[in-house]
Amino acid sequence: MPAKLQQVTIAYKKNHGKNHGFFILSLGIWSHQYLFENILAAFLPVLIVYNGAYFKLLQSPLGTDVHYQGYAMLRLTSVCVFLFSALALAVNSGYSLGAVLLLLSSTALLWQRPRLDLQRRDYLILGTLLFYFLIFTVNMLYHGDPTRELDMPLRALLAIPVMLLLLAYPPHPAAWWGGVACGAIAGAGVAIWQMIALGEMRPYAATSNAIHYGNASMLLGLLSVSGLGWAQEQRHATGWSLLLVLGCLAGIFGSIASGSRGGWIAIPVFTCIFVAHHARQRGKRYLQVALAVVVVLVGIAFAAPQSLVRERTLTALTEVRKFENTGNVDTSIGQRIEMWRTALSMSDEHVFLGIGRNGYLAQKEDLVAAGRMSTTVRDYTNAHNDYLDALVKRGSIGLLALLAFLLVPLYMFAGALRQGTLAMQHFSLAGVALCTCYLIFGLTTTSLTLNIGIIMLVFPMVILWALLRHQERTS
Repeated sequence: MPAKLQQVTIAYKKNHGKNHGFFILSLGIWSHQYLFENILAAFLPVLIVYNGAYFKLLQSPLGTDVHYQGYAMLRLTSVCVFLFSALALAVNSGYSLGAVLLLLSSTALLWQRPRLDLQRRDYLILGTLLFYFLIFTVNMLYHGDPTRELDMPLRALLAIPVMLLLLAYPPHPAAWWGGVACGAIAGAGVAIWQMIALGEMRPYAATSNAIHYGNASMLLGLLSVSGLGWAQEQRHATGWSLLLVLGCLAGIFGSIASGSRGGWIAIPVFTCIFVAHHARQRGKRYLQVALAVVVVLVGIAFAAPQSLVRERTLTALTEVRKFENTGNVDTSIGQRIEMWRTALSMSDEHVFLGIGRNGYLAQKEDLVAAGRMSTTVRDYTNAHNDYLDALVKRGSIGLLALLAFLLVPLYMFAGALRQGTLAMQHFSLAGVALCTCYLIFGLTTTSLTLNIGIIMLVFPMVILWALLRHQERTS
């Protein structure tokens, strides 16, 4: 064992005890399918301890007036926030581990009763989460849909006590930025292993589907690059910047390797936001240079030999032409267009409340029997588009709740990005990236009908908002 790692390990055991360290290092044994995932999940915390980031976030006090219990809660939320992102793509349901730990930790609010000092903006975020849950639940009961449909919007409700917990005991920023970078890198490592050892053409890491992995990987990559401004303010600026850049590259690599084309749209959109934000501080020359670099990188991505980006893009264009010329719905693009067309036609007569999940599936069977819809899309339970799925199942009210769910936090983060302090802007930029990604992901898939989709939205949302508000209070 290297001397530095041995010293850090000894210091960690001395300050935190053996049981706590054993719990973290044994996370890799929890419900994994592959040995590689076990090793990686167990080794991730060791990597963070070794480079000093994790050890630092456990040792650094966030306020001198915090009593012992409050200090312990600050350390606990930091560990949970780190694990949430770091294990998200490397361990089966790894994103759930940190989320469950945060939810369980929020029960401490029942007896500790910390002072929250909630503002109108906090209530607006909380109200948006509650509104989405209530609209979904009432609509489900009205249409008599299966109660299992409640599983996904329940995550939005459960994020409320987590947000209150994090407002009271904000995690260390290093836990957040280190977690998203390590999560993207770990996911890319699993994906590379699947491509080499298992021969997977479209890797999926520890998720159940290449699309889910690709979108989550893209999200972690863009969240990583959002923290570069924060990294440059740290004592070990070079190390943090390198980690976040690697996280960004690993996240984008995972998305490209998965072949999930819908998520690729987020790259140019967020690049414009990122460059425009930093150009305000660094001048027009920065904007020109940054855009030139982006154009060169895009050109390389298309011109490279055996470019997956070029191949998947050309395939998409070919499938669109096939659908336009022959109505072919046997392709990925053709099936999506057929599902979108069908969802729009179903929603015409039920604009206000929709037809529910059961009604949607029943009408699809009727359309197939009448020869008005291809059998290739009959078994899909959603419209492969978050907005059309909400419209056809929950009507215009459900679509309004979905738009509020995404646009209200985006508005709040964007406002802080324009007018907040420099310390707030790092987290507000990440918040803008989060909401922008989900606005884009929802165009070609139904992210919010999946466990990974809803959790990777609501929990980063409340984490980033709590970090932003903490910077505002301490500035």
